[in-house]
Order: sequence, then C-alpha cells, then structure tokens
Amino acid sequence: MENRSWESLESFVRREACLSSKIAITPDMSVEGDLGQQGDEADFFMQRFFEAFGIERGDYDFHRYFLMEGEGILYHFLVKYVMRRRHCLKREPLTVGMLHEALLNGKWSAGALSSHDQGSSPSAH
Repeated sequence: MENRSWESLESFVRREACLSSKIAITPDMSVEGDLGQQGDEADFFMQRFFEAFGIERGDYDFHRYFLMEGEGILYHFLVKYVMRRRHCLKREPLTVGMLHEALLNGKWSAGALSSHDQGSSPSAH
C-alpha cells in the first residue's frame, strides 16, 4: 500500500481493527483503548501498519505503548516486589494521529510523535 493519505490510513484501521464504517476515526483515537488493540493483537497491528505503508520502524518500541500479553497486576507485582525490578503498568498512549504523522514522515520517530499535537485534524497536515 503506497498511498499515504488519511483515507488510506482510515481504511487500514477499519480493516485491521474491524471497525464499522459508522464509527468516525479521529486523530485522537487511542490504538489500545478506542481500537481495542492490546497485547499480541497490538503487536500484529503495528507490524502490519509498518509493512502496509512501507514505514521505517525507526525507534519504535512496543513496550513504550503497549503491555505484553498477560502483563497485568500479577505480573507487575511479581516483577516489582518479588524480583525488585522497575516496572510500571502505565504506557504512553499511541493514537491514530501518531500513525498518520509516521505515515506522512515515512519513519517512526517517538520523540517527534510524542510532542506532536495529536488533536489536530488530518486535513491540517
């Protein structure tokens, strides 16, 4: 998929997240919360995103945005209190707006995407 338009991203998101055409896709939608992509599903979603649009992975790190499959309260307790290693359940939100920005740039750059105003409309790009 070479088309790097908002419409092509919207089509990809609908297909991969199984969203109805009645649901509006906006830049501030969370890939995890709003699109329901978590754990292994989120990993596959992002792999397909990079492949479908030919985007360089850059400094993309799955663990920055998503918890691993099964990484819940029990896992957190074991790592933090039994193994005495740093662990946090909070992750940085990954939005459709960030996907769009990476799509336009052709490369994932976490710093640039994190500081980007995710609430802007796709037509502003």
